[in-house]
Amino acid sequence: MKKNLTELIDKNIFFLVVLGFVFVLPLSSALVSVFAGLLLVTALIEDSWGNKIQRLKQRKILLSIAAIFLIYIVATLLRFNDHSSFYDVRKTMFFFGLPVAFALGKDFNSQQKRYVFYTFGFAVFISTVIALCNWKLSVELNNFSVHEVSLISHIRFSFQLILSSWFFIYLVYYNRNRLSVGTSLMLLVFSLYFILFLLFQQSLTGILALGTSFIFFLVFLIGHVKILSRKVLLIIVMILGLIIPAGYIGYVVNRFYDIEEINKEDLPEKTELGNLYSHDLNNKLVENGHYVYLFVNDDEMREAWNKISEYKFDEPGQNGYPISATLKRYLTSKGFYKDDSGVKQLTAQDVINVEKGMANVIFENHYSLYPRIYQTVWEYYVYTTTGNPNNQSFSQRIEFVKAAITIIKDNFLFGVGPGNWREEFSLAYKNNNSQLAPQLQGSSHNQYLNYMVKFGMVGFVLIMFLLIWPIVHFKRYSDVLFITFLVFMFFANFADSNLESHMGSSFFVFFYCIFITGEKNYLKLGYAKNSPDNHHI
Repeated sequence: MKKNLTELIDKNIFFLVVLGFVFVLPLSSALVSVFAGLLLVTALIEDSWGNKIQRLKQRKILLSIAAIFLIYIVATLLRFNDHSSFYDVRKTMFFFGLPVAFALGKDFNSQQKRYVFYTFGFAVFISTVIALCNWKLSVELNNFSVHEVSLISHIRFSFQLILSSWFFIYLVYYNRNRLSVGTSLMLLVFSLYFILFLLFQQSLTGILALGTSFIFFLVFLIGHVKILSRKVLLIIVMILGLIIPAGYIGYVVNRFYDIEEINKEDLPEKTELGNLYSHDLNNKLVENGHYVYLFVNDDEMREAWNKISEYKFDEPGQNGYPISATLKRYLTSKGFYKDDSGVKQLTAQDVINVEKGMANVIFENHYSLYPRIYQTVWEYYVYTTTGNPNNQSFSQRIEFVKAAITIIKDNFLFGVGPGNWREEFSLAYKNNNSQLAPQLQGSSHNQYLNYMVKFGMVGFVLIMFLLIWPIVHFKRYSDVLFITFLVFMFFANFADSNLESHMGSSFFVFFYCIFITGEKNYLKLGYAKNSPDNHHI
């Protein structure tokens, strides 16, 4: 094993730096920048310029990705506003440095390419272990958030989990007659572990990416299976794979909108202590089908709550939101009245939950997808009922998209330029009469809309062409792992501007270059052209 690794690394420092890059990718955004620079420097100084020029001639089409960076520069200069205009240019540096490095860097054989993915999978595993340690510490400190336990953005980390999972699955698929049962099971267990961790972190964007890649995998299997009965079985599984998630989401939505019917004449006037209730029939806020602003007596709640908690009724809780507001929603979620009797029914754990800012008892279950979907439905309900999108992730994204569409309508062909989008979005929110607070206003959180805002339809089509052309030119559409990667990134980009984030762009551009260059048959263990030993995993 040691001899084999030495032969793989010998006289190829670029390959060694690539291994370093994928190792730090799940662990540190700062080190990703460092290793990206090292990749470019290594590609420039290693080997003779004659060999580098020869490789550049063979891979010059890869520079079309670097051309995306040039589009940012040209558009910024043409629409220059001030020095902050170059902010977006700095964010897309990976689109220049990484393709140039891979265009000049030394070749990989199939075995070396597999070792890139082995190293990446190992690093992802280490990152999950560290994240689980963070999770354990967060739970003990009563400061739990599954989104924050990973070392990098949970959205970007979900993409890394998905890619690692599919690499192991395809490796087993293509080598099912070559790998031992034990090795196959080990690789599939790692894949399952990564998928479970993704579900644990509850990134809806990541789950969307995973779901679309799973459907593509089933389509791939259907196209490769020869036996009709198996093909039919896979089609049924694919249909169920579409119906079951849709049905579950429908179940959550229907359950949310199963709201209690209220007859004004039947509402009690007084609490058990004889004090008057407040019934605000105009406020439609609900929790678990109950109206929040019915059966309310603030004075009774205040007195009862202040006896059982150090966080006073009129003060903020641990999350900075008023205890009074959290308590009303929490009592409502349990079906209790907002008075002395309701507060006295709270358990010790309920009190802790309210102090932490938990507004609904269903969020007590940190590991279920139901609360995550419920939260999204609740945000949409509040938004459509009140028009208020503030501090609500899903509702804010609706406002982001509306503002983006407003800008695109007025700048359809060429956009507003990378340096001017903030001012244009601010103006769009004003023109749309948006209730979104200025400090919460942002771009569309949709990569394709972002491109159209900045570069118009002309720039959007050009960027898409530059991304697709190398795939066609090098005939990489036969690489199933590459296509899976493109499929899940394609859908994930509808939910976030991943290619304009530090960890999103570095992840995408790096693996795009890895897939485009080197051997195509790296998933098959018996194929390792120019490899010192083509029988090693």
